[in-house]
Amino acid sequence: MQASGAPRKPRILLAASGSVAAIKFGYLCSCFSDWVATQAALHFIDRTTLPKDVILYTDEDEWSTWSKIGDTVLHIELRQWADIMVIAPLSANTLGKIAGGLCDNFWHVWSF
Repeated sequence: MQASGAPRKPRILLAASGSVAAIKFGYLCSCFSDWVATQAALHFIDRTTLPKDVILYTDEDEWSTWSKIGDTVLHIELRQWADIMVIAPLSANTLGKIAGGLCDNFWHVWSF
């Protein structure tokens, strides 16, 4: 509950996988709270279409924010912040990785 007594809005993390459908990511961002994109998705995302207040996290952010034991780890911080993660678009390749338990980029850990 917020101080005003009203329940807080859910914290939704929007993730995009490498699919041509990621060209619609900018439109989806206007409906969600925080954003994550794989390197493959960035080939299709026009960052100029994203709302100005968007914080877009990528695999590089995962590795650049951590340097030694005890430092915060981005995917853990995001997991603690968000109530839910939506992967849209979800490529068949990424769905197969999730189904097979593969974690080769920083947001696949959410699936487990």
